Amino acid sequence: MREAEISITDGELAAMGIEELFSIASEAGLLAFEELACRGNGAVVQIEVETRCDEDALAGLDYVDQYNHVTERVDSHVYVISFTAPDLPASLEATADELIGTCDPEIDEHGATMSLVGPHEAISDQLGGYEDAGVSPTLHRIGGYDGPEYLLDGLTSRQREVIETAWEMGYYEVPKEVSAGDVATELGLETSTVNEHLQRAERNLLKQIL
Repeated sequence: MREAEISITDGELAAMGIEELFSIASEAGLLAFEELACRGNGAVVQIEVETRCDEDALAGLDYVDQYNHVTERVDSHVYVISFTAPDLPASLEATADELIGTCDPEIDEHGATMSLVGPHEAISDQLGGYEDAGVSPTLHRIGGYDGPEYLLDGLTSRQREVIETAWEMGYYEVPKEVSAGDVATELGLETSTVNEHLQRAERNLLKQIL
């Protein structure tokens, strides 16, 4: 297992075709960014912003599959947004399945910094897919990945929260005591987002076991 640390500038976000999305988030005062699920050529992200986003502008973006204003806090708003980057090849989605994920991406006014963790060939294929689309990530480091000490450490914080909540609510009882929709309501997420988290969490756990 390998880990590559890369960065993508705001200019390269434009080459991916998603610069308007990040512009809308920045204009609303981006406070926090969390990737909930990665699909290679797209993602489900949660953002926290100072003011409500321009939702008419969000709705007008063809590559935004879905967005949801999850909650309003005292001094911020939280959105969950699913998007597919229009200028990235669909082949990246298949390659992404071989990765543990993009670990803790950090977004600022200059672009994004993240880690790709997985087999060397899968990381190379991801970087090659970006290059083919005219996006040139800067590779800062590539090396061995020691992996988690405990099974659940191999999950993202959101995957762990979702699967633990599902377990506590009886989702894995036979027969099930709750549905994915019930878990979604408990966490304030979309049912499709919960299903994707559960599938990726289960896959990552089984990959470590098997």
